[in-house]
Amino acid sequence: MSRLAFAASLVTLALVSSPASAQMKSALPPLPDIQIAEIPAGSRANYQGDRFSYLQAGRADAPVVLLLHGVGANAMHWRHQLAGLSDRYRVIAWNAPGYMFSDGFVKDVADCRDYADAVRDFLTALKIDGPINVVGNSFGSRVGQCFAMHYPERVTKLAMTGTGVGPKDMPEEQKQKIIATREAQVAKGFYGFGARVDALLGPNASPDLKAEVQRVLRATMPRGFMHGVKLGMVNGYSPEEAGAKIAMPVLLIQGRVDKVNPGDKNADRLIKVLKNGKLNYLEEIGHLPEVEAPDTVNKMLRDFFG
Repeated sequence: MSRLAFAASLVTLALVSSPASAQMKSALPPLPDIQIAEIPAGSRANYQGDRFSYLQAGRADAPVVLLLHGVGANAMHWRHQLAGLSDRYRVIAWNAPGYMFSDGFVKDVADCRDYADAVRDFLTALKIDGPINVVGNSFGSRVGQCFAMHYPERVTKLAMTGTGVGPKDMPEEQKQKIIATREAQVAKGFYGFGARVDALLGPNASPDLKAEVQRVLRATMPRGFMHGVKLGMVNGYSPEEAGAKIAMPVLLIQGRVDKVNPGDKNADRLIKVLKNGKLNYLEEIGHLPEVEAPDTVNKMLRDFFG
């Protein structure tokens, strides 16, 4: 099966399930067709190919909301925002380099500036020149911080869920331990990623909600995944550095029972140094608020972006 056919089959599977979460409708909202854009020629040497892939919904002339997924996810993660926000915004969910049909970075370790440049290249590929609103989950929150730091004129407002803060001089021994653990996960195959879904969700997640998250996790690609892991270990966007450079309004939406990026070690630290930040906690919610409580999160984003 080709990669395109594989992705299409994943999307088809995602469309036929029905989560039982209290905040979700009886049927999952449909996903838009996958889109492909050409990486700008001037930046192509940084990538292994010439393609970005993404999902999009909403009017072409509406204000842009760019959605940045987590390390084990992809653009399909944002189905509830693509459906729930597209009446007001042009909602674009990227696949980061190395995810789905977005070609990966050439270098083995992509740093904060590399990801900021990748977002810039992606927007150039879509012919989006003006400032935009950005939403990032987990790894996507790291990418969002990097983009806001290096291209502050391009970001109107930044929202983050399951926020991960940047390290400062992480010991090499700790880096190698993280890499070894993640490489062991990769070696077992990505279908098995679905087995760790409980670590991502709160205690009230239904079996159907878990199945929805599993389908997204199982579409992860190894090279993009490991690049995302390594971004979590590099210098350049510690809370102190991010706080000094990010001046636009920032909204942090944090699950109270997030086991991946606990609030006390991440969002609580970042909010203290942001010039214009607001932190909202959601009780009984884990690492993926936009999936567990999509109606609540969508309302927060509407109120924040205006």
